[in-house]
Amino acid sequence: MSALPPWFWLLCALLLFSALAGWVLHRGIKKQVQAVQGDVQAQSNRDIQRQHLAELDRSLAEGRLTSEQHAMARDELLLLVQGDVARAPASAVGPNVQVRLSGLVLTLAVLSGLTYIKLGAPNTWWPLPLSQRVQITAGTPEQLAAQTLQWQQKVQTRPEDAEAWLTLVRLHAAQNAYALAEQALAKVLALSPEPDLWVDRAQMKALSVGGVFTGEPWQWIESVLQAQPQHLNALVLAGTAALSENRHEAARHYWQQALSQLQPDSEAAQSLQQAMAQAAEMALAKQNPTQNSTQNPAQNLTQSAPTSAASSAPLIQGEVRVSSAVQSQLATGATLFVYAVAEEGSRRPVAIWRTNPTAWPVRFALNDSMGMGAPPLLSSLSQVRLVARISKTGSAQKQPDDWQVELAGVKTGVQGVVLDITGR
Repeated sequence: MSALPPWFWLLCALLLFSALAGWVLHRGIKKQVQAVQGDVQAQSNRDIQRQHLAELDRSLAEGRLTSEQHAMARDELLLLVQGDVARAPASAVGPNVQVRLSGLVLTLAVLSGLTYIKLGAPNTWWPLPLSQRVQITAGTPEQLAAQTLQWQQKVQTRPEDAEAWLTLVRLHAAQNAYALAEQALAKVLALSPEPDLWVDRAQMKALSVGGVFTGEPWQWIESVLQAQPQHLNALVLAGTAALSENRHEAARHYWQQALSQLQPDSEAAQSLQQAMAQAAEMALAKQNPTQNSTQNPAQNLTQSAPTSAASSAPLIQGEVRVSSAVQSQLATGATLFVYAVAEEGSRRPVAIWRTNPTAWPVRFALNDSMGMGAPPLLSSLSQVRLVARISKTGSAQKQPDDWQVELAGVKTGVQGVVLDITGR
């Protein structure tokens, strides 16, 4: 993309044509003035010539000129009159100037219209980045699966279509297939290397390996921040990555930079402030594992760490059951995942719990401390979608032979939720 916006060149063209119109108008007026002056002079010459003709006629009548002398003098005078008429430019100047001015006025009108259309609708003049253009509409697991198959077929027939690949990325991510989403993002970035997409790839890569940012995810985040130190999404994800490595101060540093770019009363800013408070709380708990319980409450407020119980308090509790048919197929060492995701927006888990069950049913509890470290927190959502999944391999990425159940509309703070796994 050019460093200068497209409307800049349109404005330059408009100014150029305006200057050209002014120059032509100036020349036209100057010629018109000269033509008027020439008309005045020609009229004065004709008046003088008529007087000369009248004088010649009187001289002939009075006998002061012979008829031959009169005819010769009259012919000379008529030749002068014809020469003046031939030199007069007034009849040709006016129409030419009018034609040229009409053409320039029409050109300026067209350019002004284009300027209004383009500058009045900047989104159509300068299209949104690819990362902001692609959205998915599927809401149920069946719709997600059907659309995923549809877009997989499309990218096979249109491998150079970046929007098709990114749609497939969004669909994989919505189904927690993070490894597949990251692989599809590699295709997108080969066609459209946008910074936001590199941040998305770092997140998908980390989620596909259980939230570990070491290696390529960190390299991609740092590469974006090196080119754009104030890139909002990169700063937020960098804070998440730092918190996953227990570098609480580094996480707060990244998030503080991101927070400075947000409206203080926005939902994003409030969620980020909550995450920063959690990071501060975790840092304080790490420094003072046996904090004095009689500490001044005012000091607690200034340290932004009222208590460590807030993030570990259960927000959703329940149990996971399996049907007898599923239980008969489970191998020893299978891993049970239970996680909560927001019902709208990102499918990134806001809290995730795992165990290797030895008996059924299995009780679980979710709280803020089980999140990925980035907003939103579980406590900030009024309701979520719960997912229970049994994995033979223990992979964080959903596999075709996993058993799973989802339950939508679960209120935060509820107890006694039952997730019954009966199939895949």
